Amino acid sequence: MTLVEPGQVAGLDPKAVAAAAAETTKLVNAAKSGSFTISGEALEDLRQALSDMVTRVDRLTGSTAALDQAPQLGSHPYGHAVAAHDLKAASQDTGSVRSVLGQFRDVLTQADEALARAGGVYRTGEDSAVDAHAAHKTGDLA
Repeated sequence: MTLVEPGQVAGLDPKAVAAAAAETTKLVNAAKSGSFTISGEALEDLRQALSDMVTRVDRLTGSTAALDQAPQLGSHPYGHAVAAHDLKAASQDTGSVRSVLGQFRDVLTQADEALARAGGVYRTGEDSAVDAHAAHKTGDLA
């Protein structure tokens, strides 16, 4: 039987999520610089997998909403102290379920951005404005 280590969320280790976030940031930067590219069917399949995972994380996050309330452990001081501790650990601490799920969702979103940039399908408002300005200067307006 595998036990979840302290600070882990159902197998999501906050340190591993932080490491994944750092690597995903590198991937986004590589895609921005053009040193990472991807195209074709692989791009769509990977982006769909990330989208599906974001949906799953969002559902899981929604199902953990009850963790935002302190458990009812009686009206005595010890019950209040334990309830406050449980609330903090479950939804407010850096390694809490809600926090780690949010961080993991951010990693998934960053990974999708990296893939979109690498595949040439990522567009920001700034990119569009630059393209429109360039088209206007060359007289190539669509």
